[in-house]
Amino acid sequence: MNSQPPLVSVLIMTYNAAHYLPELCRSIQAQTYRNFEVVILDDGSTDDTRSVLVAFEKDPRFRVFVWKENRGVAAAFREVLSKGTGDYWVCTGADDLFFPDFLERRLALMQAHPNAVLVHGAPEFIDESGKAIPSPFPPLRLPAQLDGRRALEVILQHNVISIPGALVRYGVTRKIWPYYQNDLKYAEDWHLWVLHLAEGHELLWDERPANNYRVHGQSISCSPSNAALRRAATRLTPLCALKAAAQFGPMAAQCYAQWRKTLYRLWLLRAFRMRCQGLLQDQWLQAGGRAYYGEAHGPVNFFSELLKHGAGAALACLKERRALRRQSFRVSGLAELDDPIFR
Repeated sequence: MNSQPPLVSVLIMTYNAAHYLPELCRSIQAQTYRNFEVVILDDGSTDDTRSVLVAFEKDPRFRVFVWKENRGVAAAFREVLSKGTGDYWVCTGADDLFFPDFLERRLALMQAHPNAVLVHGAPEFIDESGKAIPSPFPPLRLPAQLDGRRALEVILQHNVISIPGALVRYGVTRKIWPYYQNDLKYAEDWHLWVLHLAEGHELLWDERPANNYRVHGQSISCSPSNAALRRAATRLTPLCALKAAAQFGPMAAQCYAQWRKTLYRLWLLRAFRMRCQGLLQDQWLQAGGRAYYGEAHGPVNFFSELLKHGAGAALACLKERRALRRQSFRVSGLAELDDPIFR
């Protein structure tokens, strides 16, 4: 048995995915790169998850942790990240799959670029039965390498990183962890990527697919109950994450100083529309206020904020629409940055 400490931590959160877990675990065991550990957190499953994992626990690289009650994706994500011991981590869905060379390819790219914080790539999509299906998203080709501020600005425009396909440098994750205070419980990975890119690290892209992403009716991303939260989070995440990143990254601080008003005003426009539809929650309004004014400011009043920022919000909306007309890929974040990637 290899006595070396694992270089890569494969992190899995699972809830009632016993049907898919064995296939995922076998795809991990089949990796051409062998020096890894697997950390699995059963988040209070009520199916036979525990029994299907017994066989894999015989592999000394697998560690399984169990919560008796379901605590949700956000809490589980934080927990598995705290359990990994490697120099790199990847967090895959319990129903997804790795190609045999996933770790080998991603690791080789990271080791060739010591300033890179992560490498990612587009997956191939499969349905519930494992049959290949077309991508549900418009095509997006990224440069093999994005440097410094451009990488940060790209991620502020759109979350281009698919978390199951990303291999991430753990040292950076541990450094930014104290600043990862996201209470939105949606787009948590987007928030995380902004923090990772705050200090000017490179972002790498592997153009060849190396994993399968499963799409089915039970996917969290397909849940209609999250629709209002998604609408709020796509405006709040760039603002809140950039505010947090500005606390330790000079480049992020400059970016926050330049774009904080625009991001906040675009959020207020979204909040106005959501209030008209009866969807706005005060906790979202206050999250935006804290990200713009700071923790010491106190609660914000919706109508006062509209009066104060109404004209600026209208101008921000106009600039955004002009940028969107130039773009073939519709971004969900700060369109005014208008990187050529999205045109």
